[in-house]
Amino acid sequence: MAKVQKIFELMAREMVDAVIIKDVSTIRYLTGFSGDSSLFYLDRCQGVLITDGRYTEQAQKEMRQLFKVLEYRAEHAASIFEAAASLAKDNKVNVLGFDGGFFSYNDYACMEKYAGEIHLQTMDFSNIRMVKDERELKCLLRASQIADEAFMKLLPEIGEGISEKTLAARLEYYMRELGSEKPSFDTIVASGYRSALPHGVASDKLLELKDFVTFDFGAVYKGYHSDITRTVVIGLALDWQKEIYAVVEEAQRRGYRSAQPGMTGAELDELVRSYIKDCGYGDYFVHGLGHGVGLDIHEAPSINKRGSQVLAPGMVFSIEPGIYIPGKGGVRIEDTVVLTDNGAEALNRVKKQLIEIL
Repeated sequence: MAKVQKIFELMAREMVDAVIIKDVSTIRYLTGFSGDSSLFYLDRCQGVLITDGRYTEQAQKEMRQLFKVLEYRAEHAASIFEAAASLAKDNKVNVLGFDGGFFSYNDYACMEKYAGEIHLQTMDFSNIRMVKDERELKCLLRASQIADEAFMKLLPEIGEGISEKTLAARLEYYMRELGSEKPSFDTIVASGYRSALPHGVASDKLLELKDFVTFDFGAVYKGYHSDITRTVVIGLALDWQKEIYAVVEEAQRRGYRSAQPGMTGAELDELVRSYIKDCGYGDYFVHGLGHGVGLDIHEAPSINKRGSQVLAPGMVFSIEPGIYIPGKGGVRIEDTVVLTDNGAEALNRVKKQLIEIL
């Protein structure tokens, strides 16, 4: 009920009578339902999941008992949006909020058509999931442990002549074997010159001597994601590789140790960014320091130049500085952390010192 209370408080601030939610992660957060292609209607008197025959039984098993399941059928309404609008009309709603960021133009046009005289008001529900409860933190920790264990199983298999795709496939298999529902995202394995690509999804390239190899991956446990990046080198590291690795390692350490409740994501980003700039590599750190992690792999809070949210205990986010030198190679080191009253605690345990694959 505490999660629903967050919606009620938001409704009061936005002065809406009821909400329609389409985002599958927000629906899962509020109700426990893990399917898609559904809408969740909520007013002060009831919560109703509107879905179709594919998900009715699943919803009845997964949904918290305080909510109802309404099976939408084409013979009863022209669209799922008409079914949602009918609920609002039946409950004398004047202002209906909806998560506009998840509605297509056609969705909105359809909703507007059936809403009639009801005023539609777009809302942002993303911030309600920022602070995790005890159950969520346990799921996030387990997802991180699975990713850690899978990488340690993969480590002895990394070497010259094996392809990025093969390593990615084996890493994903190990995560599945350890209990992951799926990868958190397309697994990144980027070697040599490709390690300078922040999102270098695994290719057919074979690993070669002196290559940096960046692994960015994550597991999903009970819907909750993990996110970790480690960079290794094939053979003994060259001087330039040791130099940029040391800068990124120290930057990541500073971000981890500096994160405190009360600061903003932008302030944390700037603290780490300024260190990398002072080391002469500011032009090669080309993305934000981090992002929230939870039911989505990228969610609030934002840990970047635009991160205006004030960080609070219970928030979970990544800290992932990197240096990327085009045509040469790059390094990223990332942990997912939970913020506490005393600072950040890493959910990942894989060591961050440079690993040379000999």
